[in-house]
Amino acid sequence: MRRFIAVTFGLGWAFQFAHPTSYFWLAAAMWAPALGALAEGFRPPPPALTAGRRISYWKSVWPIALWVALLVASTLPFQPVQPQAAPSHLMYLLTAPFMPAVVAFIGAFGEEYGWRGYLLPALAQRLGYFKASLMVGVVWGFWHTPAIGYEYGWFWRVEGVLLFVLPTILLSLLHTAAYLQYGVWGAALLHGAVNSWAPTYFLLYPQLLDERWLWGPVGLQGVATLIPVAWIVWKMYARSVDKTPP
Repeated sequence: MRRFIAVTFGLGWAFQFAHPTSYFWLAAAMWAPALGALAEGFRPPPPALTAGRRISYWKSVWPIALWVALLVASTLPFQPVQPQAAPSHLMYLLTAPFMPAVVAFIGAFGEEYGWRGYLLPALAQRLGYFKASLMVGVVWGFWHTPAIGYEYGWFWRVEGVLLFVLPTILLSLLHTAAYLQYGVWGAALLHGAVNSWAPTYFLLYPQLLDERWLWGPVGLQGVATLIPVAWIVWKMYARSVDKTPP
């Protein structure tokens, strides 16, 4: 596992440091966990629980649609919707249903090959899937440290890093459920949905962008609304999982 950590954090942080607000370098960083897994000689077999199942696109991504809906609905009593009309926003809305697949191919598969394909089962051998999911969520969150300013507008502030770990822990449970259902590609599609659908919130509430530590997907509101979604998904898809993987 030492080679995995060295490559994943070494390359991932190097790419994020290169330009923490650049889509190109952030996409490049997303492939670092896959390269780390390959450095360990890892080739993921299909999980036994998903044998014979076909990947379902919508069943993989619906938890994120529910989460974004909760985010928007829980803001309505406090803030008016103020969408800004722009051609790019219209194009975004038209392509949004298919963007999780696009993002999965661009980079999310690279992360999930490492996080859920390699690291999750390796930890679950000793901890079980639930505790392993929490641990992967912590590692995943800290891995984003150089780019935290991209999420909050805070560069190199400890509270930003600690805050970002909270949603990644909860999202890790959703990714584990998707992985157990549909393997690495299921987790990659869900990851793609997070990256492509969560920004919808600030298209509707642009006035809250400067307070995204509180409002929105990676703020305290995001954590609060993720809790029920993670609970529902875990109960639905992961309650039959053994304490240790096959």
